[in-house]
Amino acid sequence: MEPFELGTWLGRVQAFGLVANQTLAAQAQCLRTIRETEAYKSVCATWEEFCLQYVGLPRRRVDELIEKLEEFGETYFRLSEIVRISPETYRQIAQKVVDGSIEIGGELVPIVPENAPRIRSAVARMRSELKQARHEADIHSTPSISHLMARVDSIYEEMTRQAGRPLITDQQKAQLRGLTAYTTERMARVSKLVDE
Repeated sequence: MEPFELGTWLGRVQAFGLVANQTLAAQAQCLRTIRETEAYKSVCATWEEFCLQYVGLPRRRVDELIEKLEEFGETYFRLSEIVRISPETYRQIAQKVVDGSIEIGGELVPIVPENAPRIRSAVARMRSELKQARHEADIHSTPSISHLMARVDSIYEEMTRQAGRPLITDQQKAQLRGLTAYTTERMARVSKLVDE
């Protein structure tokens, strides 16, 4: 890429930066073009140096912007102009985002500033529902005390069988002693946590 073209792309990046989030997607597109064409090499030796000197952001932050654009497209940036939304949350609600709109109560609502209050409220509700669903999943995936006791009993029985074998070698005995000491130490830690 010629230096003149790089200057044009840099000008776009800086202009978009002045308008903040409203053109963050366009800014990310310009930065991606500069990175992919390696146009930055006409003014800096490395991409990292270019990001700091010409964009004013660390390379990691610039790469994150480009990654968000590549993974989510422009709609993510439009939504983030209206409501703060992490990539993790966006991934979880992405199925409700269709062609620049977000599904709210069965209706596709365009992601535009005029709909900001409604979108913010809906995203807050979706976050709450996701949090509740994660909490319920955690409860159901956490083993009960009786289940844990059955597992401990099973391990105890297997260790007892190993120790009582008639042809157990000295090395196996030493390994079982080590395992017993290890288990005792771990159980003491659990006991201490319970007592705190």
